[in-house]
Amino acid sequence: MNIRLCCPEDTEKWIVLNKEFMIYEISDEDLWDHAGKVPDSVFEYVFNDALKNPDLITMFIFEEDGESIGFASIMTIYSIWAHGKSILLDDLFITESYRGMGHGKTAMKYIEDYARKKGYKRLEFLSKPSNEGSKMFYKALGYKCNDYYFYVKYLDTDSESF
Repeated sequence: MNIRLCCPEDTEKWIVLNKEFMIYEISDEDLWDHAGKVPDSVFEYVFNDALKNPDLITMFIFEEDGESIGFASIMTIYSIWAHGKSILLDDLFITESYRGMGHGKTAMKYIEDYARKKGYKRLEFLSKPSNEGSKMFYKALGYKCNDYYFYVKYLDTDSESF
């Protein structure tokens, strides 16, 4: 599997993968209240905006034999508890037909190595309690689960008010 940073030419690939990811994520509950209602133009804007902010977010695309099979996005946070910069793994997705082949493990090792080289102190992420596959996957990689609640509130914003 080839892992590389996303670039502007990946826009369409990233949109397709993200839509597949959203469908997978909301399959058992409607956690994301806007899923399925997002036009491609919004995905395109978000992708391009993220590429303009590499100090906040880094996006990777995974390829196998020239085909896009997944992606990951990591965000930089500063953690008092970790005593420095940490990475929040916001998304990790492998298309269903490529799961169980070691691609997720390869992607996580790549992200961990990337974080170490950049001097990050900790890697953290969220996973839904109902996702048994992710629980087994992350535990097998040595991650420990902490019980926290994840609160979400979508904010109506008016960019002209800033």
